[in-house]
Amino acid sequence: MQPDIEIYVLSCPTNRIIDWLTGEFLVVKSPATSGLTTKLWIKHNETDIEVTILEQAAGKRFTSIWFNSDKTPWATDSDCAQHAYQALQHEIRCNFQSWEEAGDQDPDQWWRVNADGAGPFIWN
Repeated sequence: MQPDIEIYVLSCPTNRIIDWLTGEFLVVKSPATSGLTTKLWIKHNETDIEVTILEQAAGKRFTSIWFNSDKTPWATDSDCAQHAYQALQHEIRCNFQSWEEAGDQDPDQWWRVNADGAGPFIWN
């Protein structure tokens, strides 16, 4: 199981991301915004999960959504990416494999979900 989940959303307003999260989860602490960062806390299976939304995380067009927990409903970043794409209808990118400190994965290898489908690609 991954220690956390992180995805990157292309050109999606933060308020749409918050609407998606509040529609999927019980929000236990309202969103708090500081600059380009919004934090909120959601509940999943009796576990409170901190979610950080960071605008312009990868260039000016991508927003990071980071679930700081291993207790999310998704086993992998790509599972979350697929679910988020269905809800948001904006391209989603994430690590191809779960990230590991000492891993040997290619740092440019990513997973992408968009209107054309889902699959690996090189993001550099």
